[in-house]
Amino acid sequence: MLVFFMIGSLILLLGPGLFVWGIIVMKQRDSAGRSRLPGGLLTLAGASTMVFLFWVFSEIGKMNFSKGRVLRLQGRARVARRALGDGWADDAAPEVAGLTPWQRTVLGEAWRHSAGMEHASVPAFAKLSLKLSSLGAPSELIEACHLAALDEVRHARRCFALARAYSGLPWTAGAIPELGQERPQRPEPGEGDAWSRLVRGSLLDGCLAEGMASRVAAEGAARVSDPVVRETLSVIAEDEERHAELGWDVLAFALERGGGKARRALRQALEALDAQRTPELPRIPGVDEDFLARNGVLPQAELGRLMEECIQQTRARAAAAAA
Repeated sequence: MLVFFMIGSLILLLGPGLFVWGIIVMKQRDSAGRSRLPGGLLTLAGASTMVFLFWVFSEIGKMNFSKGRVLRLQGRARVARRALGDGWADDAAPEVAGLTPWQRTVLGEAWRHSAGMEHASVPAFAKLSLKLSSLGAPSELIEACHLAALDEVRHARRCFALARAYSGLPWTAGAIPELGQERPQRPEPGEGDAWSRLVRGSLLDGCLAEGMASRVAAEGAARVSDPVVRETLSVIAEDEERHAELGWDVLAFALERGGGKARRALRQALEALDAQRTPELPRIPGVDEDFLARNGVLPQAELGRLMEECIQQTRARAAAAAA
């Protein structure tokens, strides 16, 4: 483990190291009256490495790997800051023998991204519980929110453990400063506005996103070769399916209590479903789609197919509920 911690750290520090080294060499060469070309080349190599790694990690971060309910604060999706340390990982240990350092870096970053999304779902369900409580929801919905949050705690621990095992870096969940900075929104006139927001959030972040997360995890479990990852994805698929049903229960509650404004909000939300599609991303250099599928990360084309199916089924079910 120590060896791969060192390798992972080396990969992440390679770009900044080359960049700083190049600047030092340029200064030394300049003071000695010699050419600064070697230092300039080192600086360029370091900058290029940093840009390359940032691009790869950002592309991995855009993957719909295992999304689930999104934490939205001040109108934006939020996740915890990157951090190293303890506190958010169980003892899962996937097989890493035979993987190259780059393959392990890619898989580690994929699972770190998934862990961040799962971790953010914990306060997302807490916020949903508060919203439902403010609207007089029955105890069953409040209980289901808290049980779902506990599911997400387990998911996050497992995903962080896999990220640590693959990358060799002790990834954990950092802070979400925006949670403490968020100011209560000014109440809008009419209770229907609150119901409308609940309808839109339930359809997009609950019914659709949780349903998609369940499908992605189930398909990943069917293709992955590692038994630890397969068990992880199977559990996530089952839990996220239950969370999607919670989204439908919340939607039914909102339609029952929210009246005409809630139903109009549902029709508007149905029109926004198509915008949930994401464009196909470029392939990550150094790894092919078969390798990713064997390790639980579905190809882009497969993700597109699953999203299309999920959008159509969500639209049909929601339309029936609004009838």
